[in-house]
Amino acid sequence: MTTEPTTPDPRVRVLEDLIHGRWVLTLEPTPDGGMEVVAYRPLGWTGPNPHERLAAPDHAAMRELLARHTTDTAESTE
Repeated sequence: MTTEPTTPDPRVRVLEDLIHGRWVLTLEPTPDGGMEVVAYRPLGWTGPNPHERLAAPDHAAMRELLARHTTDTAESTE
């Protein structure tokens, strides 16, 4: 029996980040009259880049963006 280290699913980490208040999600109007999903760091955020803002056209795209962001951030700190 082999035990290989498993890589945590970045989508699980995204949910943990949202539940624990590491991101605040909101909807904002776009110039063309549509809406976009925006993620901000919460007020008082003491982690890296407290003024970080991510935007995506819908919730599915935001989940992917946050998952990619989480993976990229984890790799850059190793």
